[in-house]
Amino acid sequence: MALKLEPIQTEKKLADLRLQIGEPVRVEIRIPRAKYTAKLLGYAEKGGIMISAPSSKSGVPTLINEGNLASLRLISGNRICTFTSKILKQHDQPFSYWILEYPETIELRRIREHSRIPVSLSCSIDDYDEMAESDGLPVNALCVDISRDGVCLQLPYALGSVGERFYLTTRLQIGDIDQVLLVPVELRNIHSRPAEVSSLFNHGFKFLDLDEDTRLIITAFVYQQFLVETGNLDYTGQEL
Repeated sequence: MALKLEPIQTEKKLADLRLQIGEPVRVEIRIPRAKYTAKLLGYAEKGGIMISAPSSKSGVPTLINEGNLASLRLISGNRICTFTSKILKQHDQPFSYWILEYPETIELRRIREHSRIPVSLSCSIDDYDEMAESDGLPVNALCVDISRDGVCLQLPYALGSVGERFYLTTRLQIGDIDQVLLVPVELRNIHSRPAEVSSLFNHGFKFLDLDEDTRLIITAFVYQQFLVETGNLDYTGQEL
């Protein structure tokens, strides 16, 4: 149930990605060990890369020895790009920025379209038919992963039969905005976990009949959690 990435590609160059100025870049400095999120300010093929320097609030030393190596990671569309580069120059006028060596090679991994992102969300499952009064519903469940197409919920017993429909309610935190999600779902599969782990059942649900606003909310949340998984945001959805 982890993020699904395709095998590493190394044949493409950085210029092939057509990166946009202002895109966030995750920077990890080796000596002294430090991490911060920079903005891409520019790049020139076979020349160099220009990124914003760490702010005084980031906790990263503002002066790093030139020649030190830094690992950079950024997201371009549905691809994760990583490479190592040497810090060539540091400037503080007219603003603080760094110039890094242009990478000869990069590692590129594409995120599969239906990747499920691990989460831990409290949910409620209720009858699809408002007039029905099924035994045991509504019931609380734990959502352990989510994609743009559906969710996996854990329950201590098997809920219903494959093909049955329910309503799922949960809360999604997107940045500093709290969204209540109420969506129809269809049970697609049930799998029991090994007895030595615990007596839990994983239920795979598919979202049904989403309106455009709800689809955008789910997509925004999944993308945010993807950024958390790849180390570009903290667990609250804020920049590191």
